[in-house]
Amino acid sequence: MKTVDIIERIEGEAKLVCQWDNNRIKDARIEFLNFRGFEYILENKAPLDALVYTPRICGICGQAHLKATVEALEDIYKNIGAELKVTKKAKLLREIGLNIEIIDSHIKWFYMFIMPDMIKLSKRDFSSYEPLHGEKWLKGLSTASETIKALAVIGGQWPHTSYMIPGGVVSDPTLFDLTTMNNYLDSAINFFEKQFVGVDFETYLSFSKIDELTNIKGDFKDFIDLCYENNFNEIGRSHNRHIVLSSSSLFKMGKVNKRLTNKIDFERIEENSDYTFNVDKNLQNSNSYTWSKSVKYGNNFYETGPLSRAVVSKREFLSALYENYQDSVLVRVMARMDELAHLLYNTKKLIKEINISEESATKVSYSLNDINSAEGQGVVEASRGSLYHKVTIEEGKIQKYDVITPTVWNLGPGSLDNQSIAQKAIIGLDSIEKAQIVLRSFDVCSVCTTH
Repeated sequence: MKTVDIIERIEGEAKLVCQWDNNRIKDARIEFLNFRGFEYILENKAPLDALVYTPRICGICGQAHLKATVEALEDIYKNIGAELKVTKKAKLLREIGLNIEIIDSHIKWFYMFIMPDMIKLSKRDFSSYEPLHGEKWLKGLSTASETIKALAVIGGQWPHTSYMIPGGVVSDPTLFDLTTMNNYLDSAINFFEKQFVGVDFETYLSFSKIDELTNIKGDFKDFIDLCYENNFNEIGRSHNRHIVLSSSSLFKMGKVNKRLTNKIDFERIEENSDYTFNVDKNLQNSNSYTWSKSVKYGNNFYETGPLSRAVVSKREFLSALYENYQDSVLVRVMARMDELAHLLYNTKKLIKEINISEESATKVSYSLNDINSAEGQGVVEASRGSLYHKVTIEEGKIQKYDVITPTVWNLGPGSLDNQSIAQKAIIGLDSIEKAQIVLRSFDVCSVCTTH
């Protein structure tokens, strides 16, 4: 038997196609059917044009795409022997902007995506989480919408800001601006304490043992209780392989495949198009069913995202949960929302480090339009995981632009012989409702997947 389920309430739309045997999912395909073509659009454009185009790949994680583009262009300068010296102030403002974007995304995802599906599995009254009407749903959305205003202070607008440029940023915040940003973050922390976890912020950050799960109250407790009621502490496990391609003041680069190593060889990253549609119908593969490519590291599928970041960075509380429940839905979602707390704390710390008298950008004396042949790469940690951009310039124009998004790592196609991350997590389940929630636990983004 085959079933087709439309996955909505994501950035875009996807189809979950399942093959069943004895009331269990025997095979699963995630089909992304919206072709977008940013990589083709960027061909033959001036290199700096990418700063305007790539933030529009996604309406949620445009900052991540912008930062990856800037770092790829700066890598070109480095590779031709004209490395740009980016000031500490500019680096801080870039990381702060990205952090705020992730904070906004995590809050929206919990209230708009995962909880509305989780409550369907319970006979208890969870109407406060109902989309558009529920009190908790509305409060969560309001908090996210207020918090993202902190990004607009330095970015000038949100979404689709382009304030990062090679050599720095075109943003020069005042002390009043920084205070305003802090106030927005304090409001989010207050929400986190009062509604989300029901404990003091510093107390939550001190959690290090699995027993401290019982100290969590508020909306997060509702999610945890629903997980235990429906066995999501065991459901949704994949290959237990994790990768983080970039580092920041909060995250560490590395990968886990039985053991942890902090070395990444980018030459071992391989994209595959065996199941991917081709714009040239003459080159169409008969096995193609999605616009998503797949990506592996060293011929293995690796999960990326908040859980992977927690595992690689050895964050204490999540490490305790991971040791007990591994890469289950419970731990995957816990990691995302635990990361929210650490991002709020980290971002306030970074704001304090800004020296407003320092330059925001350094002068660029060599135009990318004058470069004959060069390439560069940029890697950042986005809301959903590791984001990779690679740009090749020929005769002052973009000859090729390659984007590998977190959703391609997690949701790209595999086969029964070599199951992808999401496939592995879904196969064997006994209901389509559980499969939907497992899929949601990766924070699906169709538009990033089909960039």
